Amino acid sequence: MKRVVFEKWQIKKLLAWFLGFVIIGGGYICYTTYTLYRDKSAEEYYWQKNMLDREAEAIGAQQVGAETTRVFTGTYLESVKEVALRSSYYRVVCSIWFRWKGDDDLDMVNNFHIYNGTTNKLEVMEDTMINGWHYQRCRLDVTVNNDFWTVRFPLESHQMRFYIEPNMPAKRVTLEKDGDNSSYNPNIGIPGFYIVRHDTAEFTQVYDTSYGKNSDDEITSEFMTQLEINRSGLGLYAKCFIALFGTSLWVFITMFLCTYHRVDPLSMIPAALFGTVSNIMVGANLLPDALEIGLLEYVNAWGIFTIIAGALTIININRIRNKHGDNRFAALFGRVMSFTLMFIVILGHILMPLSAYMATV
Repeated sequence: MKRVVFEKWQIKKLLAWFLGFVIIGGGYICYTTYTLYRDKSAEEYYWQKNMLDREAEAIGAQQVGAETTRVFTGTYLESVKEVALRSSYYRVVCSIWFRWKGDDDLDMVNNFHIYNGTTNKLEVMEDTMINGWHYQRCRLDVTVNNDFWTVRFPLESHQMRFYIEPNMPAKRVTLEKDGDNSSYNPNIGIPGFYIVRHDTAEFTQVYDTSYGKNSDDEITSEFMTQLEINRSGLGLYAKCFIALFGTSLWVFITMFLCTYHRVDPLSMIPAALFGTVSNIMVGANLLPDALEIGLLEYVNAWGIFTIIAGALTIININRIRNKHGDNRFAALFGRVMSFTLMFIVILGHILMPLSAYMATV
């Protein structure tokens, strides 16, 4: 069998392009997967951080005094009506109850608001006295403004919080959590999501203003309810990128045509580029205009890299054939580059969503 001997320029060319694909593609995969995994890992930190009273607020709580009426407060989430990522809000219906001793003039169900929220409907369900305890319960339909974190969209999770705040300062009313009785409806259905966890906490909010009064900073008490939701599957991910997957497949087909059939399919590449660019708008239309760079952009950029790499491979194959008249090396170059690119591209499409998605048991 005759031994195949390659010229020095052929070895250099093959090695240079091979290493170029591996270094650029591998570096991009390492950067994106690290960024996405770091963002996913930070969810636990933010969850716990928002359960702790800040130092300044704790100092403010010490200034409230013993004369305040301590009101035990709890919530039961009945439904999540809407999660609007693009409009930056969510809408929930929940039961809220207040229980306290003393201060017969206190009317909590009519003297609270949801911080950064708009009340759609408030219905008083109970207002009674039980063994010397005042007890009030209401059902609240509220829309809460929320800046959703979209780095891992469309495989992201979200932490949603709303704060119940009395219309009176903390020296009059202090909310204490009834955490043992606070919960959520296990049958809540949120399209595209499922509930991961739920918790409550109490805070003392110190406002750096006296609202024009000749007094110290305003101090109020707050009761916080937080809920974490996670994407329930790959449905939205597939919707956002199915066209991109199709264009990547189209690129690979053109590369194999050029390699094995000596056809120049370079004119087919613009169709793939058009499909990829059009695909970008699918996910972008589901998000706010001021969005964070994340999985959506990473995968779309990966699709553009696939097209550019495929086009450069075809150009090089044609150049080897036309300039050097070497069909054997042209076919070898095409095979090596095609399979290298296919491996790198598929690896990226596996590792990026795996790094972003928070799998829970």
